[in-house]
Amino acid sequence: MEYNYALKIRQEWGDKPCDHPRLEKVYYAGAFLTNYACVQCGAEFTIYEKLEMDEARKNP
Repeated sequence: MEYNYALKIRQEWGDKPCDHPRLEKVYYAGAFLTNYACVQCGAEFTIYEKLEMDEARKNP
């Protein structure tokens, strides 16, 4: 997901709660920024945070 698109989603989403159903890599001008963004709310996460979320989903 392009950085500016994630920013737009985040601004439109506001402060509503989100369970972050899917994360995508964030790119800026074609370069991977080492972050991930939620496709629903636009929140950004580090690689470590993404790994923690993935692990938590495996072991509820």
